[in-house]
Amino acid sequence: METGVNWGALCIIVSLIFSLAALASTVLLAAGREQFAVPSRYLSVTASAGIFLAAALLFFYLISSDFRFLYVYGNSSHDLSLAYRIAAFWAGKEGSFLLWLMFLNGFVYIVTHRKTGDTAIITSVLLLTQVCILVLLIIESPFKYIWSAYPESINPGQYPADGAGLNPLLKDPWMVIHPPVLFLGYASASVPFAYAIAALVKKEYRSWIDEAYPWLLFSMLTLGIGIFLGGYWAYSVLGWGGYWGWDPVENSSLIPWLVAIALVHGCIVQRRQGSLARTNLVLGLLYFITVFYSTWLTRSGVLSDFSVHSFAASDIATYLLAFFLIFTAGSAALFITRFSSISGTLLNTALFDWKTMTVYGIMVLSIYSLIILVGTSMPLLSGLFMAHPSNVTEAFYNNFSKPFGLLILLLMTLGTTLAVTGKKQLTGKENIAAGALSAALGIALNAGFTTSPFAFLFSILALFLVLRALIDLWKTRSLALLPSRLTHIGVGILVIGFITSGFHTTAAQKKLVQGKEEIIDSTGITFTGFNEAKDSSLRFTIRNGSSSRVVETAYYFDEKTQSIYKEPYIMSGLFHDVYIAPESYESGGEALTTLVIQKGEEKEIGGITVRFIGFRTEHMTSGEPTTYADLTVNGIRLSPGMKFTQADVFYLDSTIPGTDRSVSLKNIDATSKKILLHVTPGKALAIPPDTVFITVTNKRLIWLVWLGTILIAMGGGYTFGRSVRSR
Repeated sequence: METGVNWGALCIIVSLIFSLAALASTVLLAAGREQFAVPSRYLSVTASAGIFLAAALLFFYLISSDFRFLYVYGNSSHDLSLAYRIAAFWAGKEGSFLLWLMFLNGFVYIVTHRKTGDTAIITSVLLLTQVCILVLLIIESPFKYIWSAYPESINPGQYPADGAGLNPLLKDPWMVIHPPVLFLGYASASVPFAYAIAALVKKEYRSWIDEAYPWLLFSMLTLGIGIFLGGYWAYSVLGWGGYWGWDPVENSSLIPWLVAIALVHGCIVQRRQGSLARTNLVLGLLYFITVFYSTWLTRSGVLSDFSVHSFAASDIATYLLAFFLIFTAGSAALFITRFSSISGTLLNTALFDWKTMTVYGIMVLSIYSLIILVGTSMPLLSGLFMAHPSNVTEAFYNNFSKPFGLLILLLMTLGTTLAVTGKKQLTGKENIAAGALSAALGIALNAGFTTSPFAFLFSILALFLVLRALIDLWKTRSLALLPSRLTHIGVGILVIGFITSGFHTTAAQKKLVQGKEEIIDSTGITFTGFNEAKDSSLRFTIRNGSSSRVVETAYYFDEKTQSIYKEPYIMSGLFHDVYIAPESYESGGEALTTLVIQKGEEKEIGGITVRFIGFRTEHMTSGEPTTYADLTVNGIRLSPGMKFTQADVFYLDSTIPGTDRSVSLKNIDATSKKILLHVTPGKALAIPPDTVFITVTNKRLIWLVWLGTILIAMGGGYTFGRSVRSR
């Protein structure tokens, strides 16, 4: 059967050719060859057309369920809604790179068509990044035919009638929003990097800050919003009971974001004082380099055994590493050669000065980012010296986050206070009153919930930061001050939310028997049944005082992931969220008939007592082995077995003497020395009710986390908008 032209793959190849030509022309233009100004622009536009046509084709194939393509088959299906078919575009590795490329190419177009400034060097850097991503998309293409992936089972031109569909965890409205925002942040990180490279090439170390600053704000804002959206998604859907788990993929976005925050504050100091020229250039380079490094970590497969989000091993791993090394080595070499020529105004070294606090804050943020980077890279680093790579635990990050977070908050508080009142008024009546009120509120907030000194210190400093910002806004009534103070208020509220939802959390695990109410922290929870369907669910009745509601939470076996998919139910309130996360479900029939038991254990099932003594294997003359499980059932020795032949497995049941019941050996785990037994229930035995194990968590004042993030985003958005208008 004729398959025709693969237009999507052709568009990628054409885009690469024209991108290379545009890159060569732009480099010549940057070298002073003005005759290449028009050709470079036309070549760049042609490459852009190819990229966006490729993206349009992939959207069309996903929406129309064209399962000729392996990517469409792996991420879409007929039962998906239109929104999720669109979201399938960035569900896989290849599609996410194409999305990144789309955003990057949009930035190339904007920079290329600017009417002011010499943009040739900047455009060259962006085009080089574009070429790298296009190479990755040729190696692992979203337009690969399914029969080329499975030549043994699928003939050319033939393809399945339906696709595998999305992972159940991705069938969520946040899937439509979170990844594009995050990749918008990743793609925009290349623009400040390009400006930093251009500054080093042209030896213009001051003007690049003004040009790059709006781009930096935009990138930091979008990346931060992407992180916050991901945190809320994790909290509301994944059943973790929290919004951050220090997963390597989560860290991969946090690290460059922290670098971006440090760079923003460094830019503020340089724009006002002319200082930190070298520091800002280094941070501008590191921002994009950490994005690329994180991309390599999470999409090369090196973390596939240590992250629930990471992609499997891939053919692009070597290329990603090569591109990362090229950008890193090139940036380092350029910075080193220009180091002696980089100069700026000497920073005011007074201890009690807002600039000093800002510099200390940049240092602390940078060191903290490095620690997270090392922790995230530990599987890779440990693999260099150990046969079995290992990962750090959440405790590693939490232990470092407490002192570093406290120090960052302290520097923010001091810097904000000194910027408004100055050194002389640091201990003035206004600040003393705000400090006393913050201390009283911080103690009252945590009293009776925690004794951790970190909780009290974080709360007091966060409250003082909020009060100081509110006082500044009230006294000045200045719109110019609004964005920074709004952001600082958001940070303070966010920290308070971290403390209350973290240190004040209570959790309880309960076994719920169908039809029987359990009271957990004044909340009545009754498990009322299991709804059997394709996407089955657990049904509960939640009673709070005189009101009650019937809720359902997803709980089913997913064929694609070969695992149980389950969702929590969240009952939001003013003072706390009641977070109900199903752990496991057991039907009455299975509880009566199915038993997992370890060697040496004794368990009861359906009125009989089973003790597992050990394994015993016998080899027949035919060479076919039979494995027996030596048991005592109500004190009687029985040995059910499994006979393994080349064609099948035969189960050798053992009848329990004096009953109408039998015991069957269904599975063996020699490593853990466990077996799976099936016991027939018997005619006279009543089937017990279904049961479900749940974890009920009370997250106190967690809505402060969401409020804080909204205020931070509003402050950042206001600052970005003002920066654009000023340009």
